[in-house]
Amino acid sequence: MSGEGLAIARVPARAPRSRPAVLTLAAAAILLVLLAFTLLPAQLATGDPVQLDVVNRLQAPSLGHPFGTDEGGRDLYSRVVYGTRNSLGIAVSVVLISALFGVLYGAVSGVMGGRVDEVLMRIVDLFLAFPAFVLALAVAASLGRGLGSVALALAIIWWPGYARLVRGEILSLKEQQHVETARALGVRGLKLVRRHMLPFMTKDVNVRITTDIGYALIAVTALSFLGVGAQSPTPEWGLLIRDSRNYFGTAWWYLVFPGLMVMLATVASSVIGDAIAERGEA
Repeated sequence: MSGEGLAIARVPARAPRSRPAVLTLAAAAILLVLLAFTLLPAQLATGDPVQLDVVNRLQAPSLGHPFGTDEGGRDLYSRVVYGTRNSLGIAVSVVLISALFGVLYGAVSGVMGGRVDEVLMRIVDLFLAFPAFVLALAVAASLGRGLGSVALALAIIWWPGYARLVRGEILSLKEQQHVETARALGVRGLKLVRRHMLPFMTKDVNVRITTDIGYALIAVTALSFLGVGAQSPTPEWGLLIRDSRNYFGTAWWYLVFPGLMVMLATVASSVIGDAIAERGEA
């Protein structure tokens, strides 16, 4: 084949790889910015997120107020920056706590088997039988308004998915030759799971964690939007979207910027999850 023919043959092989790489880098950059907002809000914000300035209420985006101001004259950019910790930070915490408990629960269920597995899985089925968001709303409302109630309510509904995922992986891995060999050599219990099972399910758990962060973020903001999460004047993305409803016709920026942050964080976490899955399959 000629050099020209080789060049033509290579084009289709390079093109599909370049675009996902760009998307992954963009998603990683977005998540790094959001991480900086979460860890260093005081250094990155332009002002106090709760200080009122009614003289400058509902001002359009400008150099002094990059995202404009709200109905109280508060700098919307500062409220969005500080709100990252109260929205994305809570979502990440919910997913990590749920994953930790769910993985342990599912591992115990899968390894023990028999009647113990039956009882533990029926408990999981009990949680999964209720509509997840409705259950979270009911729990959060019963615990009282606030981000702490939202975090606990979402953690309660989120862990069963990880338990079922890990339990299924454990049951599959128990039939694998390397696990049977380890068991024949006397490896049992936690040591068997830690050394010969968990490494083979890490990818699936990581993929689920990254994609669940976006879903958890939407749930956190939705609960605040419905009034059971953050309460004014706490800066939180869902609460900002809720408060902006009456001003959409005259102050478009009030709704757009918090909503854009939710969208970017959700899409970025999903893209990173896809990248992890693709890398594991490579």
